[in-house]
Amino acid sequence: MPSPTLTIRNLTSNKLHIIQTTRIPAPAPPKPAPITKSNLTNVSNLGHHVTHNFTSLLRRTPVTALIPVPTPTSSAIAAAAAAAEVRDILIIIPPYGKSGTGMNLDEDTLRFEFETRKVGGGDHIRKFRFEIKFASKLELQIHPLGDVGDMSLTGIYHRSRGHLAIVSNASLESWMGKLRDDTHLGRLSMPGTHNSPTCHTALPSVRCQAVSVTEQLRNGVRFLDIRVQPGGKELELVHGAFPIALSGKKLLRDVMNECYAFLDRNRSETIIVSLKREGTGKTNDQSFSKDIKRDVIDKRSGSWFTEPRIPKLGEARGKCILFRRYDIDDSLRGDNEGRGHGIDAANWAYNTPNYTTPSGICVQDFCEVAETENINKKVQYVKEHLERSCEEISVAERENRDPPLFVNFLSASNFWKVGCWPDRIAEKINPQVCEHLAVDHRVENGKAGTGVVIYDFVGDDGNWAVTKLVVGMNGGLLI
Repeated sequence: MPSPTLTIRNLTSNKLHIIQTTRIPAPAPPKPAPITKSNLTNVSNLGHHVTHNFTSLLRRTPVTALIPVPTPTSSAIAAAAAAAEVRDILIIIPPYGKSGTGMNLDEDTLRFEFETRKVGGGDHIRKFRFEIKFASKLELQIHPLGDVGDMSLTGIYHRSRGHLAIVSNASLESWMGKLRDDTHLGRLSMPGTHNSPTCHTALPSVRCQAVSVTEQLRNGVRFLDIRVQPGGKELELVHGAFPIALSGKKLLRDVMNECYAFLDRNRSETIIVSLKREGTGKTNDQSFSKDIKRDVIDKRSGSWFTEPRIPKLGEARGKCILFRRYDIDDSLRGDNEGRGHGIDAANWAYNTPNYTTPSGICVQDFCEVAETENINKKVQYVKEHLERSCEEISVAERENRDPPLFVNFLSASNFWKVGCWPDRIAEKINPQVCEHLAVDHRVENGKAGTGVVIYDFVGDDGNWAVTKLVVGMNGGLLI
């Protein structure tokens, strides 16, 4: 099977000029050393694994831990460098465009130099370089050449598709600061997390996140999904009927303090805070709504946007936006001069692939994955909702109206099946959605809006690729 040729996609608001390519042949490998007792470096470990857990040996123990793999000699590396083929070229890739390079992805190292230029001119040229090697990982480092100001770029690489997406990597902590105040939130592409505070040691069917809420916010997340149990002395965090930590109760006030501290440091940002009543308490939504108003919102009223509509960004900077998944008490219906209290997300069809609420929220929340085979159906629903969002945002712009707020849950689970617990689902869904966003997500009239993309285990093992891609889709709003 022939190796694919590389296509580069520009997911930034600047033009990219590819100006030089270099192909460096792979160094000739040395002859492998014979397998002897002296070069088996971990015989005891090998014996232990073979005896007790052969499957674990195959899955977790790299061959290099048992037999050293010889590396190319310095002379072989020098010979490969001397044989490098350098070509001056010019490939211009517009914002959200893509272009083939004609470069085959084989065992050679490919080096590219490129420039970024602002659409319409008026900006100094910035130069960068990246290399693609046979073993390059998902996130590819892009190195600045000289002074590039505050611009930072990263590559999202899918070798099997012969594809590299270049996205902005700058200021994830304050990415909203570059957007206009009059931008309706329905036009944005926003990363979100499902059961956001569940990063603690917990039952595997309960834990949905790898890092804290603060770490999520610092890396671009702007939608938090929080489940709360009322009825006690304080509002407790839960996932379904279970507490979110084996170490003891975790409280809503602590998570909200993380949000307030983040917004105090980053006044350009806003956070959509979705609150839902769960747990084993015997109270109802109406009582819960009064608890939230009294114990949370009223204590920091200046830090909340509670009008029953989707705001423009300028109205909500420095604030949490109440996205309530509960009904409210009659006493709150007179809030905001009789218009009501919070964005009403109390009722959408359960397990829905596509549903629009009367309040203008278009949601995909197909969550009942009875068997692992259903994961592919979930992935398809996620992709369809991403494309639906992009199309509707573009149509709304042409018709000079505000779009709905698209909310797209990547999460799903089945308590009774280990293969369908949150971490297992995320292992399967997140990479497929990452590939779709990088390679296939559509662009309409220069806009690529995804809506709110909500997923589990963000930042797991340092992987923020989906978050970077979603934030990067806002670049069209800057052109």
